[in-house]
Amino acid sequence: MSHPFEVGKRYRNRLGEYVVQAIDGERMTIRYEDGRTLDTKVELQARIWENIQFEKQMAMIDERRRLATEERKAARQRAARARRERAKPTFDGFENSDFEAKTRGIAWHSRKDLGRVLAYELSQRLEGTFGYWIVPRRSRLHVAVKEAYETEEREINAAFLIDAAEEGLSYGFTVGKPKGRSKAAWPWRILMDNLGNSAVSKALQAAMAQHDLQMDVRAMEKSYRQVARITAEGQGFLWQHEDAEQEVSKEMSGEELAEYLKSVTPTNRCELYVRKQIPPKSAVTAGPEVADEILAVIEALMPVYDASVTK
Repeated sequence: MSHPFEVGKRYRNRLGEYVVQAIDGERMTIRYEDGRTLDTKVELQARIWENIQFEKQMAMIDERRRLATEERKAARQRAARARRERAKPTFDGFENSDFEAKTRGIAWHSRKDLGRVLAYELSQRLEGTFGYWIVPRRSRLHVAVKEAYETEEREINAAFLIDAAEEGLSYGFTVGKPKGRSKAAWPWRILMDNLGNSAVSKALQAAMAQHDLQMDVRAMEKSYRQVARITAEGQGFLWQHEDAEQEVSKEMSGEELAEYLKSVTPTNRCELYVRKQIPPKSAVTAGPEVADEILAVIEALMPVYDASVTK
């Protein structure tokens, strides 16, 4: 009968590898690697051997198919990344002229480019779709979740801001309220209610300490002016107030900060800014990487933003 075996050659069955020691008609003697020997039928071992070879061939075909599928998937991913890279907005950085006064005030020409970069990166990294808005009559940019930004009443928004002025570049978080008692749905009121939460105040304090940020509070009293500057101090905050007659300071906890902000001109216009400020030379020298620095501050302040738009 026809079979694939040769004496002295190595084969395999379901019990393991073996060497053919002898073939005698329809019988054969095989020896396993552990030394056991077996007298068995040639036809049986031939059928097992052929089945194993068939299974091996099918496994190789399946593996080639798997590799081909993975390669097609990787190729699609590379193409998608290439498309995203081509579509990814770019920002070339600030120029000295961006911080110089013009006839109509400061106006940095590339603010739309920076807005697109920030909105794109935040939308990729975080939940929600971010957009950007140029603040009218100011050299200022707002970035926020699109559905949470009010274009008709800008003064009530919570947003991330980027501001270019003769003094330099500032970037961080802002929220405000117009004259009159704040409404429950306004970001200012929502933040004031949430700031008493230790997790929110700790996130604010950590961001201010890590990135050397300061909080400026501006309010309408006799005139619209800065009424306090607050910095990170230890595990809490340091409140500072300066006027023509004196300069005073006071350490505050997160709860005390929340109570203070609630008490600032309850019925008048008020704004707060949590931001980093750098001189024009530093902003220009940073080049395109300044966008990464701004994004780092924004991400650190994201819990505060979320606490302003989420009840």
